[in-house]
Amino acid sequence: MPKSERLAWPILLLLLTVLVPSAGVVWMMREAVRNERLASNQRLREAYQIQLEAAVQAVRNGWASKESPDKLDGKSPAQWFAEFVTCGNLDSVLITDGQGNIVYPDPSSSAPQRMEITHPLWLEAVKSEFTDERISAAANAYADLAQQSDNAVRRARSRQAQVRCLLKSNDAATAIKVLQTQRQLADLCDVDGRSFAAAAELRLLELLAPQTSAWVEVHHSLYQRLGNYDDVTMTSAQRRFLMSQLPRSSDMPNDWPTHDAESLAAQAAATKDIVKTDSRLQPTSLPDVWARTSLGGRMIELYRTETLRNTLLRLADGSPLPRGVALDVTSPFEPSNALMDMAFGDDLGRWRLGLTMTDGNLYDEVSEQRRAVHLWIGLLVIAVTCVLAWMLASALRQRLWLAQLKNDLVATVSHELKTPLASTRLLVDTLLAVDQDHEHQHDAKRTREYLQLISHENARLTRLIENFLTFSRVDQGKAVLNFQWIPISDLVDQAAKVFREHTGIDDESLQVGDVPDVTVSGELDSLVTAIVNLLENAWKYSQEPRQISMTTEVGNQQVRLTVRDNGIGMTAREIDRAFDRFYQVDQRVSRTRGGCGLGLSIVKAIVMSHGGSVHVESEPGQGSRFTLCLPQAASQLTPKQK
Repeated sequence: MPKSERLAWPILLLLLTVLVPSAGVVWMMREAVRNERLASNQRLREAYQIQLEAAVQAVRNGWASKESPDKLDGKSPAQWFAEFVTCGNLDSVLITDGQGNIVYPDPSSSAPQRMEITHPLWLEAVKSEFTDERISAAANAYADLAQQSDNAVRRARSRQAQVRCLLKSNDAATAIKVLQTQRQLADLCDVDGRSFAAAAELRLLELLAPQTSAWVEVHHSLYQRLGNYDDVTMTSAQRRFLMSQLPRSSDMPNDWPTHDAESLAAQAAATKDIVKTDSRLQPTSLPDVWARTSLGGRMIELYRTETLRNTLLRLADGSPLPRGVALDVTSPFEPSNALMDMAFGDDLGRWRLGLTMTDGNLYDEVSEQRRAVHLWIGLLVIAVTCVLAWMLASALRQRLWLAQLKNDLVATVSHELKTPLASTRLLVDTLLAVDQDHEHQHDAKRTREYLQLISHENARLTRLIENFLTFSRVDQGKAVLNFQWIPISDLVDQAAKVFREHTGIDDESLQVGDVPDVTVSGELDSLVTAIVNLLENAWKYSQEPRQISMTTEVGNQQVRLTVRDNGIGMTAREIDRAFDRFYQVDQRVSRTRGGCGLGLSIVKAIVMSHGGSVHVESEPGQGSRFTLCLPQAASQLTPKQK
């Protein structure tokens, strides 16, 4: 059976041994990763659900415990408005009387000003201003009315009209003086509740030169007046108007915490559906505005969507959250992109609290970690399987190689022993036949020739057996070497002598060069065997006329013995295997000339046991050159060499 066919089934079984477990591991790893991802996702969802429920409960508790008075007693509606707004938890409020009527922002008054309309001086001044267009006369008439009237409101109203006429007549200086007088009426308001002092200060800011000391003083006074909700002489409408009209300056304050709240409250007061809200948070007809009642219906809280979102998030702040997760609040009208969310309930307008990922998908991150663990475990199992398979393959290959060596050994030994035994038997049979033939009994010359041939075949058989025995001792590590100092000349001479006796060649076929006077440490018989094997190898693979040479050199504390021949040579691949057991370069030549492929392997083993080395240089058709390198004996080294 060809060698390829003998190896086919073992290789196939080996591949199946690796592929089947590997495929099973990959499949199980994939299933484990999928199941682990589902399980980890479920565990994370359960953990997040618990944390989300805790955060929702914290928000509900915080919302229910927001500080608010039990009743609105002891303060004016304006004061309560300012206090609720400045606390920062809402955008604005509406203060009611508990019966559905809004008391702040206070409703506008439409009471007639009969006292101003029916007074004769007032009628005369109005006729001069608007009918006759005698502005100066009208200004004087308004001034006379202010001096003669015993009613403070009428006097203030007359001065306002006087200022109007003075400005029409371009008498700003007198108008400023009158307005400075009006500023002192801090506690006086008209029949509609508007403050005369605040109105006068706004007009003064229009007349005075900006950024002067007088202008700055009036600006500061009006700013303080508008932010003072203890002043009951100003309506919410006038306050909103003056806040919007106060000149803006980078060096002066120009905003109040209640400014936007006043505007929102005015818009909400004009919306009829807001007063119908209950204690549940609910959207209004105003865009992005939510409302709810509190304090038994005495207060309507107003929230913008963003403010409500921030308030709910602030109430949820402090809830323990895992890494990569954040809280998010959405209204019932907004789409939620949260990982999971939960509604607060009807009392909070069905707003939702959700968990969002801040560092990608945490589920995928956890799954990737689990997947990496399973992947490395699977790869480790596959790697171990491959390593074991490789070790099994190496052992199998070694066994097959040993089996092949045994087969080659049996075949080689059988062939090599068969040839000399057959020759010896033939010669012995011939001698016996001659001895029985009386005509040739006295042919001593032929008998001697046959005996010489028998001796030659016997020597050949002896060398073959010696090689086998030497190989066996070296291979099993049982070779015992008796080292001694050996002159290299004795080694070369004895090897050449043994070689000539074995082959029967003349001196012309083997040329021995000059041998230096050096010694090596080793066993003589073993080294002679190694050199003889090299010479016989050169003789076996050379063609007639054979030219074999043996030279010796000394250098670098080594003795180099080189054997050259003019044989068939070797390729690079053949050089790599030249010292392998039972390897023969040319099977045809080896079978013709004899040999079992152990000679060079024995050479290498002997040389390495002496601490040396052997290498070969060769080219096809150009012959070969084998070089033995042996350490020079230490006794012959100079101090410098040592």
